[in-house]
Amino acid sequence: MTRRVEKKAPGPWYREPWFWMVMSPLILVVVVSMTMVSIAVRHGDDVVSDTYYKDSRMYHYSAEQDQRARALNLAGMLLFSPQDKTISLDLRGDIEFPEKLLLTLSHPVEADMDEHVVLEQISIGRYRGNVDAPLQHRWYLEVMPELDPEEFRNAPWRLKGEIDFNLGNGVPLKPIEP
Repeated sequence: MTRRVEKKAPGPWYREPWFWMVMSPLILVVVVSMTMVSIAVRHGDDVVSDTYYKDSRMYHYSAEQDQRARALNLAGMLLFSPQDKTISLDLRGDIEFPEKLLLTLSHPVEADMDEHVVLEQISIGRYRGNVDAPLQHRWYLEVMPELDPEEFRNAPWRLKGEIDFNLGNGVPLKPIEP
């Protein structure tokens, strides 16, 4: 007597172990890749200005602002008060002091954190303003008499500085040396 062996009908594809052994690494690679792309898009660094070409073509205007600031003997001392988030500036130079100045705080990495603060004159050569940005880590600073941040190239002069709040709350401002 011969025995007959019956073949079972194959089950659905999702119950086959070989399917999952082949497809699991591929599915994992797709999921990890999509996660990495979404992280890169959402949290990309803003190290390079979007208008880098335009900024580099207009560099000579920036140099003129610094030359005028040096010719006017402009210098300043900027003090931050982290408790009440105020900024005070003592400015000296051979100028007629404007009623308001614009202070630009630029974060080295995150352009979204940049802030513009209007400093109002409280006495001759003394200015005060309030800041919303967190007073921590490192920031680039720029002071100019032009109040519109988009028109900073038209300012007659500017002073620059850099502060690291881990080292202190005050920084001298001066024109950039050639």
